[in-house]
Amino acid sequence: MRVKISFLWLLSLALVFALASCEGDAGDIGPAGPAGPTGPAGPAGPAGGDLAQNCIDCHGNNQLITAKLFQWEHSTHATGGHYERNATSCAICHTSQGFLERAATGAQQTAAAIENPLPQNCYTCHKIHTTYTADDWASTQPNPVTFWVGGETKDLGKANICISCHQARVPSPALPDASTGGSITVTNKRYGPHHGAQGMMLTGAGAYRVGTGYENSSHTTLVTNGCVTCHMATAQGTASGGHTFNVADESGRINTAGCVACHSDAAALNTKINDTQAEIADLLQQLETKLIEKGILNPNDLPYAAASSSNPLVLTEHQAGALWNYQYVREDQSMGIHNYKLAKKLLQNSLAALN
Repeated sequence: MRVKISFLWLLSLALVFALASCEGDAGDIGPAGPAGPTGPAGPAGPAGGDLAQNCIDCHGNNQLITAKLFQWEHSTHATGGHYERNATSCAICHTSQGFLERAATGAQQTAAAIENPLPQNCYTCHKIHTTYTADDWASTQPNPVTFWVGGETKDLGKANICISCHQARVPSPALPDASTGGSITVTNKRYGPHHGAQGMMLTGAGAYRVGTGYENSSHTTLVTNGCVTCHMATAQGTASGGHTFNVADESGRINTAGCVACHSDAAALNTKINDTQAEIADLLQQLETKLIEKGILNPNDLPYAAASSSNPLVLTEHQAGALWNYQYVREDQSMGIHNYKLAKKLLQNSLAALN
């Protein structure tokens, strides 16, 4: 009897497995059930800022912003900065994008040519729409500047952004050392400090110093924030000052708004300017004449050197230095206003060295 019951139990179990193995294909998925109840709300996020108020921080006086834009539109930075020069070695100063890349990397050239180059504009000099607060007016390059030629580091405060570009490019071949001598072979008629010696002249850096008696004028030490004090003084419409960056208008009339703190007598100031520039212009002309006599300058292609790859110019250290100083003072363009004492001594000593 017990054997029979065990047999029936095993038979039943086998039947269950057999039926399970004969299960058919799954049917279609049925319709979704009703939605469950809404879960509890999550924790509240941090309170958002008042974006409109942030805008007002800077745009509360749009007439002022528009005035600055209007001044900039009449500046050489906007109209005559050759921003199409977008090659790697030129773009660092001639284009807005290249300048910002150089300010971030410290390199003397960009990683590649700049596409869609722009002239210097608001975004070049200011951190526009970075924090969406008044901090966006901060300078994009506030740090002291180490000049490419000579390696001196200068700090002109708000003008550091100016002297980042208004400095000489590295010459090739390198300028000889006045104390050790030597000669160089020049194969490029444009040999010299290029078009940006102003920051170096103002601070007394990067010149070829032969002889003695060198000193800087009071502008080097007494003018707070360097270039900005005079070139961005109270604007006279779009003629000078402000974001035109011009010290004088097209007629040559000086904007004295940045000068009156030290030069209270306007008539005496204009006389001093005229006398200074006349004296430096005369010395520069004397040096130019001497360089032509020595065959160093090309009289038919002034102010360029009489040199080319097919007609190399071999110069002694003092000849090379005199050519450099001639271009240095000339390219500064202030005719002694930036640093009268230095400009005068450079020209006098260069003449003496050539003689």
